[in-house]
Amino acid sequence: MGKLRFIMAIVCLPMLLHGQLTTEADWKRQVYDREFTGGIIFHNRGYGINFRNLYFNDGFDKWGMEFDLAMIRHPKEIKFPSPYFYNSSRSFVYGKLNGLFTLRTGYGRDKVLIDKTDQGSISISWITFGGLSLGFLKPVYLDIFKETPQGDLLSTERYNPEVHDYTDIFGQAPFFTGIENSSIRAGIYFKTGFAFDYNWSDKKVTTLEIGAIVDYFPQWFGLYKDVDLPIMYNSKNYNTWLQFYVSANFGSKWN
Repeated sequence: MGKLRFIMAIVCLPMLLHGQLTTEADWKRQVYDREFTGGIIFHNRGYGINFRNLYFNDGFDKWGMEFDLAMIRHPKEIKFPSPYFYNSSRSFVYGKLNGLFTLRTGYGRDKVLIDKTDQGSISISWITFGGLSLGFLKPVYLDIFKETPQGDLLSTERYNPEVHDYTDIFGQAPFFTGIENSSIRAGIYFKTGFAFDYNWSDKKVTTLEIGAIVDYFPQWFGLYKDVDLPIMYNSKNYNTWLQFYVSANFGSKWN
């Protein structure tokens, strides 16, 4: 692959100096200055959104920033309704202490390995990004069913496995309940993958991207109470999360 890229660079260098590329099909591709894309990410631990702002070094090499906002699920998370209120309760994950969301801010490269040879063809790029990953631990709140002398009532409380029994849980409270009690865990991430651009117009970007992401949340010299991120009660938790992802990205280029 290294030899192939070297040969492609040597062949295309004279054409890059003129600001456009010409193929055997007599199709000319303009070299742009900037590219902005946004997309949706689906991975084996959840989903998220992605934005990138890239600058062209030449017709085959782009560098710039990306921003991801993603949810990461614990492998032991299973949603189900309360057996006593099956027809009316909201689903919940029994034993879940916190939900994990990550905001990634990174810098990286989009390198074209195989370029389009004509309109309607596909280009293949190698994607590498890395940077800061801020993990947000949002505590889980549940609607708890209680019997009182005044009658039955629902109480919204932060989940406590030492207090709340499975049979007392009516369902998940609204998502934003208790968001002010969230905590932040600073980490780092690395992403690599391949992007397939199949847009008919050279000015537009439509890519299908596949790859892997690693989020790592260290303890940072003992600054945090827990070594691993406390997501599930009475289960093994982790501070390193490997995700295999597929994303669809859309955007445009300009000078």
